[in-house]
Amino acid sequence: MEEKKEKGKNSKRVVIAAAVVVCALLIAFGGIVIWQRGAGGPAAFDDYMDELFKENIVGNTVNLHYTLAHPENYGIQDYEISLGSFVMEDFEKDYKDMEAVKKRLLGFDKNELTREQQLTYDIVLDYVETELSVKDLTLYTEVLGPTTGYQSQLPVVLAEYTFRTQRDIEDYLALLSKVDEMTEQIIAFEKEKAKAGLFMSDYAADAIIGQCEEFISNPEENYMIDVFNDKIDAFEGLSEEEKESYREKNHAIITSEIVEAYQTLIDGLTALKGSGTNELGLCYYENGKEYYEYLLRSGTGSDLSVKKQKKRIEKFITDYFRSVYEVMSHYPDIYDALEAYEFPDMEPEAMLQDLTKKIEEDFPAPPEVDYTIKYVHPSMQEDMSPAFYLTTPIDDIQNNLIYINRKHLGQESEGGRSLYTTLAHEGYPGHLYQNACTASGNLPLVRSLFSFPGYAEGWATYVEFEYAYDYAGDDVAVESMFAGDKEIVADVLAGNEAVSLALLGYIDLGIHYDGWDREDMADYLADFGVTDKNTVDEFFDIIVEEPGNYLSYVVGYLEILDLREKAEEKLGEKFSAREFHEFLLEIGPAPFYVIEEYMEGWMEG
Repeated sequence: MEEKKEKGKNSKRVVIAAAVVVCALLIAFGGIVIWQRGAGGPAAFDDYMDELFKENIVGNTVNLHYTLAHPENYGIQDYEISLGSFVMEDFEKDYKDMEAVKKRLLGFDKNELTREQQLTYDIVLDYVETELSVKDLTLYTEVLGPTTGYQSQLPVVLAEYTFRTQRDIEDYLALLSKVDEMTEQIIAFEKEKAKAGLFMSDYAADAIIGQCEEFISNPEENYMIDVFNDKIDAFEGLSEEEKESYREKNHAIITSEIVEAYQTLIDGLTALKGSGTNELGLCYYENGKEYYEYLLRSGTGSDLSVKKQKKRIEKFITDYFRSVYEVMSHYPDIYDALEAYEFPDMEPEAMLQDLTKKIEEDFPAPPEVDYTIKYVHPSMQEDMSPAFYLTTPIDDIQNNLIYINRKHLGQESEGGRSLYTTLAHEGYPGHLYQNACTASGNLPLVRSLFSFPGYAEGWATYVEFEYAYDYAGDDVAVESMFAGDKEIVADVLAGNEAVSLALLGYIDLGIHYDGWDREDMADYLADFGVTDKNTVDEFFDIIVEEPGNYLSYVVGYLEILDLREKAEEKLGEKFSAREFHEFLLEIGPAPFYVIEEYMEGWMEG
């Protein structure tokens, strides 16, 4: 999720990029079929990957629904309705299953596999090994959080549960009735964390409690009731009696079971307040640095050490300010131009249409899909990001959905970031475009089990900062007092946003790995003109509550910039931005160190 706050003209702003990745709700890998070790060729490998996919995807009905629109077409007919599991015994079973998967994978001769199979092999093995690296640190896992937590994402994901068949309606209602069971499991897990001294800080608990209280404050007017009724009214093939029956069932579950489920979270977290032993970064826990290294690797897809990540981000920030100084020396009136700069004044749909035309030169033609713009319900505006995209099933990429949060992001520019550039991040050539291209690329089904935030958010951040601001500048006027090119103004604006994000990524490393406290963070931000105590406290709380969240965007963005630089250096005049983007889209979500290895073969070709 993403959130943006602004505190004064000179402050750096929080910019967390925006995509609701449904896989975030996958509580555990779970249900992996165990195979005996043995050699196998390409056909056996494909069979194993397909079986691995089927055994896992049915473990969570939400993931199944958002991954496959028509599971029956993939041989999946019967499945138990489930929201997954958050029970310690199931975590332990999952790790044993992953050990079996690793053993089975190593039983294949990789050299006998095709290039595509080798890529899948590398991705699955990397995922399993990364997860197994923290098998003894399960209690460091945190599913609740003010921004990206289970309790904040679940209502939106369920509200947008598509009704394609009557079975989908039945599944949805059954899932609603499972929420109370899941919240009980989560609170039981939080109690185990508290016993181990790993419970969250009181201010994080208070934020989540407040969010839950707001969500159930007026059950009769919960937006999930209205959304459900609208979908039922539009559903064809049901009698009026059936529709009324479904409406009554949903109303009853929302106003009773869902309220009770969120009250379980409220009561459980309230009772556990005060049991936390640490209000600072992860490094203050016994194995906190080890777990943070795991979060960094799994969340970014980068294999660089913390020390190297810090140096890379430092260099990016320094290079930006050096470039701004050079611009100022040539164009002293740049600040006046920045103040006068206006982003395109269009409706959201027109912005997306405009973007689809402008990406034609540097990006492959996207699949023809539809999209709908919706607005976050007022009851959820405070805690939801400025905008977000909901992923589509791999077998139904036509109906895409982008949410806009009017509270945090209106039509006008907000200090350098506009609805136009945000829709480039969420739509074209960002998340919607990337998801449609990936889904239409016929990647092996098993790869849809895995979420790679660094790739997805890195791509969307890259296209936003490297392209969207220039695209916006094509249609805007700059005051005639500025003697320079308006592209320079767009580049400075984009750079400022990128550096704002990089600063927060650097602070994330400082807090969770180096042990920064509020004063350390305040000293660091003061060098960049951020001195307001409330702003510093707000930034600090957000980063402590969501460790590693910013780094998916920052590091993912820098990894793509590095890949592009390497390709430009090696290919020289033969380099094509369009072909580079096509390569990234065709290879699909994966760790960057895997992508880089395969990029070598692409460049040779």
